Amino acid sequence: MKNYTLLFTFIFVLFSCSSENSDKNTEYYGKWVQYTDAQYADDPSSNQYSYEFNRNKTFTKTRNYDNTTTRLSGTFKIINSEGRTHFVLTYTERNSLISNCNGSLSESFTLDNLGYLNDDAVACDRYGKYKKAK
Repeated sequence: MKNYTLLFTFIFVLFSCSSENSDKNTEYYGKWVQYTDAQYADDPSSNQYSYEFNRNKTFTKTRNYDNTTTRLSGTFKIINSEGRTHFVLTYTERNSLISNCNGSLSESFTLDNLGYLNDDAVACDRYGKYKKAK
């Protein structure tokens, strides 16, 4: 009987851990749109960007502005560290729409407690806040 109890406990722990970790980042996939406070909602530059995160770890950044659509793409990874979730995006080619402080091919975002993705380039006066589209 003791062996069955141990076996049952081991299986329970195994499945509990594996189901928790297997799709831990599922809620991150999909489209994220630029979030704008109500006072800026009528400004066309305040809602021009969106990101689409795919399960195969690729993404597309889209900018719709002044009747022009621009798309950039690359790969991303999600890093969970010290209780924070970070998105690190790497583009395939240079473009002035890549938001960072150093001119590299990467962008980074931090997920806040309210569920918004915040552009880490805020340190160099870039601003971007994104919410998950429904």
